[in-house]
Amino acid sequence: MNVSDIIEKIAQLPERRTDVPTPPPVEVVAFVVRWSRNLKNWKVSTLADFARVSISTVERVERGDRVSEEALDRIAVALGYEKGAYHAPRIPLGPEKAFESLVETYGHLEEVAVSPMKTHRAIREAAKCDGILLHRPDVPQTYDEDIANLAEYLDLASFVLADWIENSFDDEPRRRKLYNDILDHIRGMERRGLTVLSGVMPAPQPTLPNWKVAVVSVTPKLTDPGAIKRSHVYVDKRNVSLPMAGEP
Repeated sequence: MNVSDIIEKIAQLPERRTDVPTPPPVEVVAFVVRWSRNLKNWKVSTLADFARVSISTVERVERGDRVSEEALDRIAVALGYEKGAYHAPRIPLGPEKAFESLVETYGHLEEVAVSPMKTHRAIREAAKCDGILLHRPDVPQTYDEDIANLAEYLDLASFVLADWIENSFDDEPRRRKLYNDILDHIRGMERRGLTVLSGVMPAPQPTLPNWKVAVVSVTPKLTDPGAIKRSHVYVDKRNVSLPMAGEP
């Protein structure tokens, strides 16, 4: 998501009073729905299925046409928003407050390229990073043990590949077995209904300019069927910032 894209879109809309509650402009709703759907790698038909509306209804919303509030609510919930998000009247924010709100919501997001975690190379790249961030939006607690075990496996791989020990761990078959064990665990997670993606995020710190974080994205196939085709995820940069000296 590019904050400037949204701001430019809003700037093109007619001026609105800021003292009277009004519904969101249909043009903004169209933009947000289309962006949210594309972010999930969903086809129009996929969103229609999850929202239990017709394909033509989704197409009308994304064109900026008016549809029923019930249809808007179904689409909002399917995309992870509350009912009323696309039609409930609210006091419009002035330009400055709108900008501040958008920056707070999207300004800290970093786009990270990801791909399915299915190879030794993917495991090795994650393990060689300085830290690991598990990105697990909307994953039920029933999968906590699976995710915790994956984190432990990756921590072990990081330990094995650490510069100070890698030279002494020259048993290639044992290293390959570790990678295979991790991939077997990931395949088990996939059989239980999860998608696992990974990527590397440069996260330079004040005293560590080359610091990198492995981003491991875990999502449920049931509610996010397009994840396997996802090429990137958005990560809050504040989650990978080390505290400065004197900070808690």
